[in-house]
Amino acid sequence: KDIGFYKLGMEAEIELNANIKKLQLGCGGVNGIGDCDIDIDNLSLSGLKVDSNGKPVAMTNEERAASSAKLTNPFIEFAIKNPESASMRQVVGFRLSAEKAIGLLTAGTENTSSPNGINTISGYMKVQSDSSGIIKGYATTGATRDNLYGTYLNPNDLVITGTLQALGLGGAAEADFKTSAGGFNIPQINNNYFEIPAILVNETRAKSKVLSAPVKVPNIYVGLGSSYPVNGTVQYNGSGPHDSAYPEPTGIYTQGGVVEATVTACRWFACLLASAGKKFPNVYMSGQISNITANLNLNQSLGLIHNLPINSPFSLSLQQQALQWPGAKSDDVAQKGWWMSFADPVNIGYVVPQDPIDIAPLFPQIASAVSYYLRAGGGHEAQTSDLNGLLGGSTLTVNIGNIDLKDSPLNLNISNLKLTNQNFASNCWGGLKFC
Repeated sequence: KDIGFYKLGMEAEIELNANIKKLQLGCGGVNGIGDCDIDIDNLSLSGLKVDSNGKPVAMTNEERAASSAKLTNPFIEFAIKNPESASMRQVVGFRLSAEKAIGLLTAGTENTSSPNGINTISGYMKVQSDSSGIIKGYATTGATRDNLYGTYLNPNDLVITGTLQALGLGGAAEADFKTSAGGFNIPQINNNYFEIPAILVNETRAKSKVLSAPVKVPNIYVGLGSSYPVNGTVQYNGSGPHDSAYPEPTGIYTQGGVVEATVTACRWFACLLASAGKKFPNVYMSGQISNITANLNLNQSLGLIHNLPINSPFSLSLQQQALQWPGAKSDDVAQKGWWMSFADPVNIGYVVPQDPIDIAPLFPQIASAVSYYLRAGGGHEAQTSDLNGLLGGSTLTVNIGNIDLKDSPLNLNISNLKLTNQNFASNCWGGLKFC
């Protein structure tokens, strides 16, 4: 209430094309030594190209270099404390701003797996896919193998344990087991759809953001025969359903073995065929694992965000105390030091990691959840009617049923994903990356 704001502006439209090799503001200073409030390498501002729907489209370097951002009604504004007192009034902040800025702001030299561009930023910026207010994306997971046996350092982390009931006799013929060799293959899975909250930078000296969201994994169907190839296959919904340009996976089909199972205990009639210590080297599983949800925890460096289409009021300010500048969002309170503010969200479209995500860290969690599901007395024991296999035939087929993991959420921690939609052209003529 004791702050007055005084603005000096002009009714004009300024066109600007600019490259700044190194933007460093507030280094050391009131927010501490060893860092800067704003530290951005290779910052470029150019015009923005959009399609008939107003969505940004990719530009060539020649198009960028020949274009200009538009700043409408630029102004300088001062924050004066005790403005009515000639003896006590003082300037506590100023900002450079425009009522609207339209252009393409890029940071860094190129979109690589190594962060570059934004090192630190202090300010207010909301990054989302579109007007929905969230980030939508599609991730591809890499082909891998789920080996159902432990490693030297972690002898039990991938092992599945459980109880097998034979020949329809229930508890009268059951044995406990653990997997001791073998496994099954998971193919590459494209276009796994996910939604996460928008990225909100609203802090001092931000370097990265942690994003979390549940990601649905298609049901895994295991079996034996032509419908279950050794390397696995994925079925897709050609209509999306979220976007027809991205067919989404509906199911994974893969051969359920070969797996080696070792008997750890037996009860009643099972001991006649499968005493403790006996190994069944050629087990094939049939059944499905359903309702798989992975809680994706992404620690993303801001140096991997390069491409920011701007269509918003914009300001750069310096203040010696926390201030809410006129017209700012209710949660946009500029903190002490330098502060960069984008009033409206920045829309970046779908977030699509360029490289396949490794899902191997999920396997120990899946093994633990499956083991609990197949435990003795749980009502979901594995079943077999393969008498020949029990008597030492070439293979033993085991029905694991429908293993429902809806109450067993999994966690996948990843960091610093290179995103395909963050590619950008330089703001230079010729082949220069920066000029």
